[in-house]
Amino acid sequence: MKLSTRIRYGTRLMVDLALNYNKGPLILNVVSKQEKVSKKYLEQIIRRLMSAHLVKSVRGPKGGYYLTKLPEKIKVLDIINAIEGPINLINCLKNPKQCSLVKTCATRAYWLQVQNNLKKSFTNKTLKSLAEKKPRV
Repeated sequence: MKLSTRIRYGTRLMVDLALNYNKGPLILNVVSKQEKVSKKYLEQIIRRLMSAHLVKSVRGPKGGYYLTKLPEKIKVLDIINAIEGPINLINCLKNPKQCSLVKTCATRAYWLQVQNNLKKSFTNKTLKSLAEKKPRV
């Protein structure tokens, strides 16, 4: 299992926005250079974050992007859900009625436990706590 580049880059983008919280909007060119990610790719990610109401934009010469909530109120799970949708390790956890083995499957309960542990871990980590750990260069 591997997290998508959208989730990894999106989380890094959100950390940069958290570090800039209350300092004005941040332009994507700055983030693009700093994080070594193409601006075009960040634009795709930021649209998803805006649709989830985690980020807003301001137009104009002093424009850019900013968080809509305090960094301590944004969980990593919020970012993942905004970028990729809800975590579902296997299809039968999302749609148990579509699986004919749901009542007799020896592994379903284990996968559900793993999925719940992942969600709990992503819920327990806030954007603020990630931003506090970012090395200053």
